Amino acid sequence: MYYKFVGLVLALCAVAYGLPSAYDTENVWVAGNLSYPFPSNAILGGFDPYGYKIYVGRVKYSSDILPARVVAETGTANFNTDYTSSKAFLYDLLVSTGNNTYGWARSFDGFYEKNAVSVGTSAKSEPTYICRAKTDGGIIFGTLYLTKKLCYIKSDTLSMRTFDKYEVLIKE
Repeated sequence: MYYKFVGLVLALCAVAYGLPSAYDTENVWVAGNLSYPFPSNAILGGFDPYGYKIYVGRVKYSSDILPARVVAETGTANFNTDYTSSKAFLYDLLVSTGNNTYGWARSFDGFYEKNAVSVGTSAKSEPTYICRAKTDGGIIFGTLYLTKKLCYIKSDTLSMRTFDKYEVLIKE
C-alpha cells in the first residue's frame, strides 16, 4: 500500500511540475542558423523596416516557445514576449512540404482562427500563435496569446506595439 501511495504522489508531482512548454509537431520545422543552408521552402512572414524579408521561425526562451522573425542574410532570429524582445542565432524555420500551404487570415481580439499555426506553448501551457501587422514601415509578425487578445510586436529598433486587429498565420 505504501508503494502505491508513493507512486501516486510522484506521478502527481510529475504532472504538476512537468515542463509546460512544448513544441508544435503538426507542422514541419527545420533547424536553422547562419551555418546551415537556408531552405528554399521557408515560409515568408513579412518585411522588416529595412526591406529584408522575414521568415517564420520559432525559438525557445526560458520556458516559452515563441515565434521568431528570421532574416536569412544575417542569420538572426528576433523574437518577443509580451514585455521584452531578444535575438537568437539558433532557431527552427517553418517550411512547406507537399500539399502544405500557408496564408494569413484577418483576425481580432484573440479570436481563434481555424487552422491557426501555433509554434508551441508558453510556460503556462497556453498555445503561442503567429500574428502580424503593418508597423513602422514594415509588415512584421510577433506573438499572439489568445487569452490576452492582443498581438505583441517588438524588436530591438521598435518600441513595444500591441494590436487588437492583426493577421494570423494559418495552414490552408
